[in-house]
Amino acid sequence: MCGIAGAVETADPSRLTEPVLHRMASLIAYRGPDNQGAWLSPPVGLCHRRLSIIDLSEAGNQPMSLEGTGLTMVFNGEIYNFPELRAELEGKGVVFRSRSDTEVLLRAYEAWDVECLDHINGMFAFAIWDAPRRRLFAARDRLGKKPLFYHARPGRFVFGSEMKSILGYGGIDRDIDPHALDEFLSTGFIGAPRTILRSIRKLPPAHYLLLEGDRITIRPYWDVTFEVREPERTEEERIEKLEHLFREAVRRRMISDAPLGAFLSGGIDSSAVVGMMAELSDRPVKTYTIGFEEKGYSEIEDARVIAKHFGTEHHEFQVRPEAIGILPDLVWHFDEPFGDSSAIPTYYVSKIAAEHVKVALGGDGGDELFAGYTRYQESLRVPPYHLIPASVRRGVLAPLADRMPLAAPGRNRLYAAAHHAPLTPGYGLGLYPYIKGQLLSPEWRAQTAREPNGHTAVSEPRLRSMDLLSRLQYLDTKVYLPEDILTKVDRMSMAHSLEVRAPLLDYTLIEYVATIPPALKLRDSVSKYLFRKMASRYLPASVFEKPKQGFGVPTGSWFQRELRASARERLLDSRTLNRGYFRRRTVERVLDLHEAGQRDYGTWIWCLLVLEEWHRTFIDADTRRI
Repeated sequence: MCGIAGAVETADPSRLTEPVLHRMASLIAYRGPDNQGAWLSPPVGLCHRRLSIIDLSEAGNQPMSLEGTGLTMVFNGEIYNFPELRAELEGKGVVFRSRSDTEVLLRAYEAWDVECLDHINGMFAFAIWDAPRRRLFAARDRLGKKPLFYHARPGRFVFGSEMKSILGYGGIDRDIDPHALDEFLSTGFIGAPRTILRSIRKLPPAHYLLLEGDRITIRPYWDVTFEVREPERTEEERIEKLEHLFREAVRRRMISDAPLGAFLSGGIDSSAVVGMMAELSDRPVKTYTIGFEEKGYSEIEDARVIAKHFGTEHHEFQVRPEAIGILPDLVWHFDEPFGDSSAIPTYYVSKIAAEHVKVALGGDGGDELFAGYTRYQESLRVPPYHLIPASVRRGVLAPLADRMPLAAPGRNRLYAAAHHAPLTPGYGLGLYPYIKGQLLSPEWRAQTAREPNGHTAVSEPRLRSMDLLSRLQYLDTKVYLPEDILTKVDRMSMAHSLEVRAPLLDYTLIEYVATIPPALKLRDSVSKYLFRKMASRYLPASVFEKPKQGFGVPTGSWFQRELRASARERLLDSRTLNRGYFRRRTVERVLDLHEAGQRDYGTWIWCLLVLEEWHRTFIDADTRRI
């Protein structure tokens, strides 16, 4: 795992210097503390921060060039099938000078050009300068585990693993995209290709980019297809196939020349990963768990059961309200507003793991892959709001719901009927849309009213042929998973120079599970039906008896008690209110209702705090850090 950045500068070549490249790299030093490198060949410059995982020698340092080819690359991530690819390329006569997967990837591009993406299994973001063709080739992995941002204008193209490297290049406008901010206030995240700044874009997952002169071409190279195949397969045959793919996914992610461990929540997904690691390892697995004092949020006891069952070397940490003091650090690492408060425990579990290992496996992806979210079940039995004519919902119910007081009985139900949108990625994430209309100032609402919000995946034609469950899984896999879950894990783990790998997001596993009938994922009220059957072969029965528990944070109680005064002071501060986004009266009402226990607006309060901290960190001239 590493950090990459670079530029192609033809408008003003004198701007691109080695000191500039080193500044861009140093801003993300935590992504790779083991080595910093830069390569400059005007009009192109590449820089890299290395976290040594495979081939710890200097031969694996980057930027990496292939002598005599004119190819130079910077790469962030891991290629899990690099041993097989290396053997295939050696069969073609390729001679390698290192044991690194970086060189394998570069040789794969030399052999197969852009089609190298069809051959690799991994998590990655990379950029290759192809001097003979005078082009830059960049790509992002299929699920979006690794980030890639870019700024483009005539004569200048700047990219990086994080936005701060691009800002570090200098000369980048910081105008806020009002539609991106509106998306943050609707979902808690900002989806590709937008970012919070108009001048910077995200390369979407499973896409590649070609820069030739000033012409940029962006194309997809992979997608997941939900289509039932081989219906004659028996349940037992499907379990055998699933277990084989899962075992291989875990095995591939255990390849490391650096110490390795696992996140353990006590839920089915992470427990299954730890169980398979224990089966494949000849030594105890190192496991790491986070908990809270508040009941209903901590999974420490559940994790202890699994740790004892598999004899792991177990470590725990308990998060308390004062942990919210890391907010400035969180905002610095996310680069743009990010509203998922589970970033707090993710930050701390990464911190304790990084004290012992450089690589950790996690259970991310299981809910999207096997239909584990309770909201999937809720959606299948949701009141038939769609039967209400759209004209009635928008023309009658919506204005009525928007005018009702925040605490009015039945307001949220009426709002849900008026704004019914079951195919919104990450739908049901708390209270995001329910008070936005009353919270935003009229001036700011006017700026976002002209353009429809929402992710392009919602309008995919292929959705029409899918059953409702598959549609929801597809959208969460394409939007909520990369933009929320994987963004959170990447930034919080990299903050501590820790690489996190997700076996359940191996694309071969995803492609297979997408062909399994929906009834084998969600059967009656049993979620993850087939995965449960497989995991029951080696997990204790208690794992399957516990109720579903998300990776939540008790922000509701924190903002009622310990953090009440500090939240009120920051959100009603004149600097905050003078930004013009929100109505003071509504902010006060939100705080009053929450503190009185009449409504739980903890999610909203957290998002508003994040947004204000982001402005002070990246926008305000007197306080910004870069």
